[in-house]
Amino acid sequence: MARRMPPRMRPSRRSGVLTLAVLMSAILALPPATRASEQQVGVIAMLLGIATVTRGALPAPAPLKFKDDVLLRDRITTGERSAVRVLLGGKATVTARERSILTITEVPGTSTVSFTAGRAAVAVIKARMKPGETVEIKTPNAVVAVRGTLVIVEVSRGRSTITILRGLVEVTKLDPATGRTVGPAVKVGARQRVIVVDAGPVPAPQTITPEAAKSLAADFAFLPKDAPSASVAALNQEAKKASISGVTQTLGGVSTPVISTLTGGGSATTPPILPGGSIPSTFSPTITPDGMVPIPFVPPVPAPSVVPPLALPPVLAPSVV
Repeated sequence: MARRMPPRMRPSRRSGVLTLAVLMSAILALPPATRASEQQVGVIAMLLGIATVTRGALPAPAPLKFKDDVLLRDRITTGERSAVRVLLGGKATVTARERSILTITEVPGTSTVSFTAGRAAVAVIKARMKPGETVEIKTPNAVVAVRGTLVIVEVSRGRSTITILRGLVEVTKLDPATGRTVGPAVKVGARQRVIVVDAGPVPAPQTITPEAAKSLAADFAFLPKDAPSASVAALNQEAKKASISGVTQTLGGVSTPVISTLTGGGSATTPPILPGGSIPSTFSPTITPDGMVPIPFVPPVPAPSVVPPLALPPVLAPSVV
């Protein structure tokens, strides 16, 4: 006859099962970012004005700060007269201007930046990409596969404008209702643009003028209110080369003039004016060891007579020499 254990020494299977169930429930109750150990995909390298982040672990949108981490599936929203730049995984820079909404996700080999509103630019540094690695840009009705490219994206209701300043991309139509690709990919090269609408396929690319490309490239010079840390300065320098120098090569070696920039104190500095009122095409602000952060901006707007604190830099019409 088998010896029975005293009740106090008998293992309790029921209590073990209950403990495991409680632990599993606690794990499943965690937000996705927490379950993934809050996987970091980027860092805020520049912030002008107001930007907020919506995150599963947060009860409400929270204001972003310079050097804040950007986590997987974070949704970033910029306010009026605001701009934010994200360094993405050491291989790309994502910059969004006012009233923009973007989300960054990743799967093995592919980083996806989704825009649902606003204007932004993505500069991908090819030298930092691993073999087979790609960056995707998604809008509600298009997806762009990029690798070593500078792309300007503008998203409004039912319309995506995609402009390539450097490199070659493939643009594929997305069904806004299902999010699935529709039709063949269309190749879009340097100084080309496509405008995708909900009702039709991806059209043939349109070529933009060198002046238009120079105007867009000139919008990438920006000095943040707070200088970036030394850890990101090198990538900022590479991003500057990838954006401005790359576009200059695309334009046949013509130097790109730099627009007025915002200093750390919030005041605006502008290129020197030569006799006769012309702006030298070779002018460029001094680049400190912390790096000058290039930032994409929307098409030129008239410069205000008085620059208010934290105002976005006005755009000066570049002279062509």
